[in-house]
Amino acid sequence: MGKFSRTAPAVITSPQNPLIKEIMRIKREPARGAFLIEGPHLVEAALEGGAAFQAVVLSTGFPARHKGEKDKKLLDTLGKTARLFEVPEALFHRLAETTTPQGILAWCSCKEAPLRDFTPAGPALIAVSDGIKEPGNLGALIRAADAAGADACIVTPGSVNVFSPKTLRASAGSFFHLPVMEAGIEELWRYCREKGISLAGADAHRGKSIYAADLKSPIAIAFGSEAHGLTPGFMARADMLLKIPVRGRAESLNVGAAAAVFLFEAARQRSQK
Repeated sequence: MGKFSRTAPAVITSPQNPLIKEIMRIKREPARGAFLIEGPHLVEAALEGGAAFQAVVLSTGFPARHKGEKDKKLLDTLGKTARLFEVPEALFHRLAETTTPQGILAWCSCKEAPLRDFTPAGPALIAVSDGIKEPGNLGALIRAADAAGADACIVTPGSVNVFSPKTLRASAGSFFHLPVMEAGIEELWRYCREKGISLAGADAHRGKSIYAADLKSPIAIAFGSEAHGLTPGFMARADMLLKIPVRGRAESLNVGAAAAVFLFEAARQRSQK
């Protein structure tokens, strides 16, 4: 293991170790100040995104499965900035969220980013989670926002925990690529009013077609849960509703697919001269 980093990992074998107990607690209660990520891809994205690393845990089998130069470079970088620990495979499986873990897990934290301090670089394009309940859907929204070049993603109360391992995995690293902020509906509404940003809601059946709407102007587009749609609190403050015209027999798209269509249509309109 020494060839991977400047400091060889400390070996932990007991599930009663204080670090192991703390990681298990964070697994149950992830938050901005302490959350877990798994796999080389997410760990690398977190490093690039400036997340703070409290500890990195490796399984004993990690070196044998990851011998490439990229993995060696990753662990060498981690060894300079975080405490490294090695645990037996069986214990690592208890710590990991995934059924087939990749042998690396990190305890991270990231700074709070208040919405009031955020200023988009140009005409704002903001994705909003208005009570999305499924981790995979919230992660997909963040990923779509990142891919479409949105400025930020806002997560309102009632949404699933953005720091849950499933949400972070579904974001495929995009959580660390763009600002993801938590804000209440009233705070979001006031922010949009102050910044001249229209507040739009994505609806499966009502509203103006996104292909006929002006998405070049500053806009924040909210997506609700698949079961209940947009929340009453948001609906009371929305400037408009927008929809995707459905031409086939499908009733609607899931949140991730709908968000991608909305946000890439906005990106398409903004790319036109």
